[in-house]
Amino acid sequence: ARMVYEYYQPKNPGLEKYERLLSETDRLDSAHLNLDDVLDPKDYILLGYTLDPRTGLGVFRDYFLRLVEDLKKKPIGEILAQPDVQERVKRIREQDADFREVTVQRSRLDGNVVFTDFRDLSPMPVGNRFIVYTLFPQANVSLRVHWGPSREHVAAAVGHSIFNRSRFGGGGHRGAGTCLLPAATADAQIAQMLAALKKDG
Repeated sequence: ARMVYEYYQPKNPGLEKYERLLSETDRLDSAHLNLDDVLDPKDYILLGYTLDPRTGLGVFRDYFLRLVEDLKKKPIGEILAQPDVQERVKRIREQDADFREVTVQRSRLDGNVVFTDFRDLSPMPVGNRFIVYTLFPQANVSLRVHWGPSREHVAAAVGHSIFNRSRFGGGGHRGAGTCLLPAATADAQIAQMLAALKKDG
């Protein structure tokens, strides 16, 4: 989005009205967030969480397409006040305490790595994926696993802490990745991943 904006904006000065939206999108996309953005999100950051498939709110294609149109002509406060947006925000906030509790229950600190195993949960809990770094501030890397479709694979997501930047700098696409592991060999592969993450510090 930033590249497109910078290409077209000089000849279309009216696009400047989207500068704040773009800046906040850049921050969310690169995970350059502060503690308040995670614990008490507002405005575009909060709206972004309602659009993030990793938050666990389910299918949202029609919701996304409508918001694209709304963002062209409505202020963020008006958008956040819309019933379907409010419903998603309410669900995130209502389940926040449960998500924190279940994350603590199913996580363990292993050296510099916080490992979270959600495989025994169905459905997956709804919550902010960065919360784990506020609950385990000593960790600079996270590994989270849960069942993939049909339980034939285990989804494994690795990320660097956006707060504890002791080595990796935190945030950004360079610092995160997801893969699917065959169910039959998942435990062994997870152990290998944990060992590699600990070795790399």
